[in-house]
Parts: sequence; structure tokens; C-alpha cells
Amino acid sequence: MSLDAIFSKLKQLPTMPALLHELMQEFANENAKIEDIAKKISMDQSISARVLKMANSVVYSRGIEVTSIDQAVIRIGFKQVSSLVIATALNNSFKTPKSFDKNKFWIDTFQIATIAKSIARESKKIEPETAFTCALIHNIGELLVQQCFPTEAELINAAVANGCSRIDAQRETIGYDYSQLGAELVRRWKLPEFFVHSTEQHLNPMEYDDPNPGALIIRLAIFVEFAVNAGVPADIIIKRFPSSITSKLEIDPSRLVDQINAASEGLNELAEILTSA
Repeated sequence: MSLDAIFSKLKQLPTMPALLHELMQEFANENAKIEDIAKKISMDQSISARVLKMANSVVYSRGIEVTSIDQAVIRIGFKQVSSLVIATALNNSFKTPKSFDKNKFWIDTFQIATIAKSIARESKKIEPETAFTCALIHNIGELLVQQCFPTEAELINAAVANGCSRIDAQRETIGYDYSQLGAELVRRWKLPEFFVHSTEQHLNPMEYDDPNPGALIIRLAIFVEFAVNAGVPADIIIKRFPSSITSKLEIDPSRLVDQINAASEGLNELAEILTSA
């Protein structure tokens, strides 16, 4: 069955929130004003709460409590606010079964996105904020499976519990894996093709003739996130980097120790801000 056929049968396809579309246009506008962005953010209670919480977190706090969205945007920074808005809006867009740990999903995803952003600072192939967004949506297809294929999702979870890989189980049960389904969703949301390709390619970017830089960054960030959470020191992590990927990104692994350590600091707090009620 084709992807078009699968998507045509979905009765509750997740939609990109209208407010997110408006804010993404503002973030892309070089002449955007803080007060205009703050006004739009204030329209969403969930996003507003998270922006204020982040501004007053240990990572950003300067000893003076921030109480307005305008002040929060100034303190956190324009680009960081855009990343948080995208993350929060996406988090609120999907309904998943109780058996699915949505908070863990987003904590892991936010950690990977934060690491991707840090790594991208050492590459001329991709902007850090673009890398963050690529990583933030790279596994959006998993949420699509949980929301739109609940019966199949339970079968997939059972197969994984019995030792099958999640990707193989998805392909066997649905016909496609989460990267393919996610890329099609991103395409239907009319996001730039760059994000479609980064989502589609991230499982095996080196298998493509012209690998998407976002997909390469995601692959590297997933590797780092797993190692960091396992307690592996940054200087050991960089020695195990896949040279084929770092070469494509024109990254010198030896320069990434500080970036990895910096990304690790405050990682859990920022991730918990995203998933908090």
C-alpha cells in the first residue's frame, strides 16, 4: 500500500497548529519585533507558561524573576524561544495512548535536539537552530503511529518486547517505518523540503548519494545522547565518532568535547520544562 493510500485512510491526521505557523513566519522574519512575538506567544497558555519557566530556570536565571513574555524572550534569546515554541506546539498536537510514555519520548527527543544544535556550531553545513528543528521532528512518525495506528502500535510494542527491532516491526505491521511516515507528515504540513529529507534519511543517511546535513547531525546526536546518558565521558565519545559522518559535516571531533559537555549541562531541566504540565 502506498503512503498516499495510508494517509488517505487516516481519520484524525495531526495538524500543525495555526499559531505555530504564524510564529514560524515571525521567527523567519529578520525584522520581527519582540513585542509582536510576545503578543502571539501570550495567546497560548501552555507555550507562555513554558517560556516563563525556562526564563526563570537555573540555566537562564540571573537572580531576578521574569514575569512577562517580553522579558522572557529577551532573557532566553530569540532563537531559543523559537525552538521552545516549536517543541511545545508539537508536544500538544498529538494524542497518544496511556501505554505510551509521551514524556519520555519528548525528553529523549529534546535532549537529542539540544545535542544536535551544539554539534552544528562546529559545522558550516547547517545552522544550529536548523539542526535543532531537524532533530526535534526526526521521530514525529512515532507519534503518528501511536495516535493513528493504535492497534498496530500495540502489536509493534509486543514484537519489540520479544526482541524484534522497532523499525522492522513497523515495516512488517504497517508497511513503513516511523521515518518514512514522519517524512510524509512533514511534507503534508508543508514544511521546507530540507526537513522532509532530514526526517526521511536520518536512520541511514550515508546510504544516500547526497545525504541531508540535518539527517547526518541527527544520526550523530542520537549516538552522543545514548553515550552521555550511559555515563560515557565526552573525550571517549568523540573517539568513537563515525568518521564518514563527521567528514561530510566537516567537523573536527576533537573540537566537540566542550560542545558535548555544554549540551549535557542543564539538559534534563530544559527537557522537563518542555514536558511539564
